[in-house]
Amino acid sequence: MSHVPAPHLLPSSPQTRADIPWRQIIWFIVLTFGLAWLVTLPLYFINDPALFRTLYLPVALVMMGTPALVSWLIVRKHRPKGQRAAALGFTRPRRVPRFLGYLVFAFIIPIAIGLLSMPIASAFGVYEADLENFSGLQQTLASAGATGVPIELFLVGQVINIVLASWFINLLPALGEEIGWRGWLTPQLLPLGVIPTILITGLIWGLWHTPLILLGHNYPHLPGWLAVIFMVIFCTLLGGVLAWLSIRTNSVWPAALGHSTINATAALPLLFSASPTYDTAHVGIGGTTGWIVAAVIVAILLVTKSFKPAPQPELDAAAAWPSDYSTR
Repeated sequence: MSHVPAPHLLPSSPQTRADIPWRQIIWFIVLTFGLAWLVTLPLYFINDPALFRTLYLPVALVMMGTPALVSWLIVRKHRPKGQRAAALGFTRPRRVPRFLGYLVFAFIIPIAIGLLSMPIASAFGVYEADLENFSGLQQTLASAGATGVPIELFLVGQVINIVLASWFINLLPALGEEIGWRGWLTPQLLPLGVIPTILITGLIWGLWHTPLILLGHNYPHLPGWLAVIFMVIFCTLLGGVLAWLSIRTNSVWPAALGHSTINATAALPLLFSASPTYDTAHVGIGGTTGWIVAAVIVAILLVTKSFKPAPQPELDAAAAWPSDYSTR
């Protein structure tokens, strides 16, 4: 009796729960976590603040590439050449306009979450906006010695910076993560169902950030253990949006762009704040008010049963790399 695959499965997904490669998944977790700690460990022994700031970004960028490296090693070992591209989330979109539309969603949704979090935070009394004088931004510019820059010009520059950072500067580092989380891991877990896949991937993705979170990344004012919990919740909710993008397109690229935009808009509340600082635990895309917006979006996607893959092209989607195609 032939098995009819569930409608939410991707071509690279196991067809049943019994086929889930748990051994590969465990190795993926062990290696990505181990490499994350190995890469960031030197930062824990640096006592010079200037040197720490200099090395932090390069270390974080190297760490972001480790999920792609580990997933590639697993795919290289367990998949024939003609299937490796698809197993990492690289497929040819059949309907290019539709695919481009999801890229637009990937760019707009994180910005919307960040912007909508601010009035919600204001309603809860944890954020004060100043849309008239931009006093917080003015103070930040003054501290940086940029008092001669017109505020309007700076805001326009920030809009341009968000666009450039999202679509270009941050994209490759974000892709380094997304090849692992949404390109490889998400399809492998989909036989469990969409919600378990989002929860498990969010837990893994959030905990993977622990080496940086304990150094003050994202939630510097929280105790380390609580900051890790906050990161797990954030990664689970935003991971739901990124999973939707990758499942709907059967591609890692929209998820990578969404991830890139999340990073590019992380400090968005600072532009409109009445103070040069704000509580990242409660304001912005990574804060509790951002979680509210993200949770509503994910709930709507689940209720409307939107987690369905795009129609597949007749040509085998695995033939996305020229080297793979020539060996088939």
